[in-house]
Amino acid sequence: MLVEASAILTERLLLRPLTIDDLDDVLVYQSDPEVLRYMLWPARDRAAAREHLERRVDLVRLAHDGDGLVLAVETQESPGCVIGEVNVSLTSVADRQAEVGWIVAPEFQGRGYAFEAASRILQLCFEDLGSHRVHARLDPRNAASVALCRRLGMREEAHFVEDLFFKGEWADTGVYAILEAEWRARLGDAHGAAGQPTDSASR
Repeated sequence: MLVEASAILTERLLLRPLTIDDLDDVLVYQSDPEVLRYMLWPARDRAAAREHLERRVDLVRLAHDGDGLVLAVETQESPGCVIGEVNVSLTSVADRQAEVGWIVAPEFQGRGYAFEAASRILQLCFEDLGSHRVHARLDPRNAASVALCRRLGMREEAHFVEDLFFKGEWADTGVYAILEAEWRARLGDAHGAAGQPTDSASR
């Protein structure tokens, strides 16, 4: 099934394709070591952030294995200001598998924006892309991202111990996932899910 990037409105957010004009906003979180603490790449300067953005601007279509889709996150009360991103990677067409991720600028964390954006991206995966299973990979030390996965209804499927060496140390990888049937079963009480809003990068 083909999915192409388009603007999506949620209760408080606008999710839309990135443009190169978003560089100043993207640089805020791509240059912050704390935001990127559990991500696989280091803090970027403006030139590196621009190069990264130029690649992600082209990730607008999901049709074949390895395709990616990245959407900027804006709040409707501050149009034009990008506060983060959500993304989907199509990992297997045949097996209907997709991976999701997110990142939010520090000043906008703790307001439930990542949950709202990620919830809509799960809907895109299951309703538009036809996914059977959607997963996220993260560093288990990233407590906020773990909490977000759980609030989304994703269960821990794996915990790989010291499987990656990055930023000068060995690190673990956690895998959280949700099936289409599980996601649909949660639709009736999604707004009553327990827990406080949590926002973080997915890794």
